[in-house]
Amino acid sequence: MKRPIKFEKRFKQPIIFDGLQDGLVSPTDIDFCFEVDNKFLLIGDCKKDDAPFPTGQRLVIERIVDSWRALKRISIGIISTHSTSPEQSVVLANTVVTKFYYEGKWYNNFVVFSDFVKEIAEKFNINKLKNLS
Repeated sequence: MKRPIKFEKRFKQPIIFDGLQDGLVSPTDIDFCFEVDNKFLLIGDCKKDDAPFPTGQRLVIERIVDSWRALKRISIGIISTHSTSPEQSVVLANTVVTKFYYEGKWYNNFVVFSDFVKEIAEKFNINKLKNLS
């Protein structure tokens, strides 16, 4: 099932962080998050090709994942990449997972996002993620 974007004009509207920065302290964004039954969390960001992965964003993903893990819940952080031109929409399912954070460590990877999610669903028996389309 394809879920439509409810407010497409708002979706395309950038959120500017002006006035909310002090040195290295500033807001960050996270591009996607799957949370299933308060037992599983998949959170991450999607980057254009080799765009940098800022330290602050890395720390946020690590700290959220580590907090879930401390509660004995399954949690994984992801960096996914794409080569989509700015005129086109990025289809997250078609991006490539190049790094993932699990149990306190980052791992290099190279697998299509939708395949990564299917592998995780099977490995951890997360039924709600097994039949995504």
